[in-house]
Amino acid sequence: MHAFLLCAGFGTRMRPVTAETPKSMVTVAGRPLLDYLVDELTAWSALTEIHVAVNHDDAPAFREWAASHRADLGTQGIGLHLHDDGVEAPADQLGSVGDLKFLLDEVGVPPDGALVSGGDSLYRFPLAPILNAYEGTTNDVLALHEPDPARRAQSSVLQLDGPTVTAVHDDPTGTASTRICPSWLLLSAGGLEAVSAYLNGGGPPDMLGAFLDRLARTHSVRAHRLPQTAHLRLHCNTPDDLEHARRLLRVGPRHVLGPAPVRDALAGTGA
Repeated sequence: MHAFLLCAGFGTRMRPVTAETPKSMVTVAGRPLLDYLVDELTAWSALTEIHVAVNHDDAPAFREWAASHRADLGTQGIGLHLHDDGVEAPADQLGSVGDLKFLLDEVGVPPDGALVSGGDSLYRFPLAPILNAYEGTTNDVLALHEPDPARRAQSSVLQLDGPTVTAVHDDPTGTASTRICPSWLLLSAGGLEAVSAYLNGGGPPDMLGAFLDRLARTHSVRAHRLPQTAHLRLHCNTPDDLEHARRLLRVGPRHVLGPAPVRDALAGTGA
């Protein structure tokens, strides 16, 4: 299976931290954010290819990063590929959905589906139970509990009927739900093919939540509702977010949730 990593943003809200360093390359506990995600992906037994979308300005830094990882990933049977989208300024960026379309145009739609993920979040639970249970025929999202309204406002909020996503709200006042959907999706071939229809129909290219909302209305999207454990996802979008993540990992463990409750969530018994 393939993983499509969307790392082509310019990190303008993270300035001045990202003035010289791409947002996905910013370090937490001594390692780039992207390293934590790639480490989790190597536990996915079906993974064969990782494709990373980057902007033209940041491409040299990503090439250096990829050179330091490619050999090790190769020994695990995983190819690592960088794709420069040619964008040189924030005003011209393609947006998250636009960059996913760019990758699909470059690589093609995998018949067995793919993971689509941003590169600016650190997950504090093992992703392997979800990845290794994925069969490629469904569209799956994470449903993480976020009690803080200010933090919910920075994410897409899910409206759920059991495990089924009925709507995705970018304005959290539109729902009483406290379940957020980070930019980490498992999409079937049909879900990936819906990207073109969404963009051709005028869908905002920079709003992954709007694409998911459309997908939930035209296809089927299911949510993995993880337990109500604090700080399961550290989203590093601003300097304050970054300091929050660094502080938590200085004093706390890498994972605050083990594999068993993640497997329970897959079985529909999560809190």
